[in-house]
Amino acid sequence: MGRIIFMTPFSRMEITGGIKTNYQHAELLTELGFDACIYQPDGQPKWFKSSARRLVGEKLILASDDVVVFPEVLQGVSGEFARAASPATKVLFCQNQYYAVNALPPDASYRALGFTHFACSSAIAKGFLQRVFSLPEVSVLPCYIDRDIFFPRTKVMQIAVVPRKLPVEARFIQKLFKLKYAHLSSIPWQFIESKTEAETAEIFGNSSILLALNARESFGLVPIEAMASGCIVVGFHGYGGLEYATPENGYWFSPEYMEEVADALAGVVEALERDDPSLVRMREAGVVTAARYTRSHTRDALSRFYQGICA
Repeated sequence: MGRIIFMTPFSRMEITGGIKTNYQHAELLTELGFDACIYQPDGQPKWFKSSARRLVGEKLILASDDVVVFPEVLQGVSGEFARAASPATKVLFCQNQYYAVNALPPDASYRALGFTHFACSSAIAKGFLQRVFSLPEVSVLPCYIDRDIFFPRTKVMQIAVVPRKLPVEARFIQKLFKLKYAHLSSIPWQFIESKTEAETAEIFGNSSILLALNARESFGLVPIEAMASGCIVVGFHGYGGLEYATPENGYWFSPEYMEEVADALAGVVEALERDDPSLVRMREAGVVTAARYTRSHTRDALSRFYQGICA
């Protein structure tokens, strides 16, 4: 059995759930007895901890029993390897189906590039890949939430927000909130930028509310991590979040409903201040939703998928 190599051609300073997921998969596969590793030439990220083995050195020589797992963004070094003839097995692990449309080289197809196996992070992404790229077999490798990191702490009245994908919308909603609800303008907002995973989890754990800014997602990790941390979630489902978003576990909107999001945030603040029992039920429903995304579930899916490839 050869190596399972996760192509991760991103800056070590870049903060995305997809990079963390690659490292998580490499860790789990190593536990299962596979020789799994990360190829990230720029170095291992410092914003989360991982025991995954990283290949060191700029030159990557592939063997016929290697399995190379590519992201949907086939650009830079990953694009070069994808276009090159290779003795290794090529796997596509798509963590955002929207990126796949623009990132596939012109006049190319995954089959023509030599890809033989396909996986993604959600059922929503699977349907998209099958419809748009005519891929008959796509496996779902679900995300998981590390409950040792994301859990409720002592709550204070504050709104947490990760503005990375929609910074303009984040500030706009904050302004709407303060203009319409001046009596709530003293409520603190915690903008989470350039934080480690541990620092983010601490803020989630202490915050009563998360403003969700999912945007064109295949899944959307942030709201689920916030649910596991005991936050009331208000904001955008980003389409991919429809895999878990329900009226019972949050207040969910499409991205054009920014005023309605500000209204919902104000309503939640006021309901929390009067100890509305409906929000206790909503928080509990969020915790139950997050509890579905377990490490063992992901590990089992990885085992089935890569056993089928490496056999």
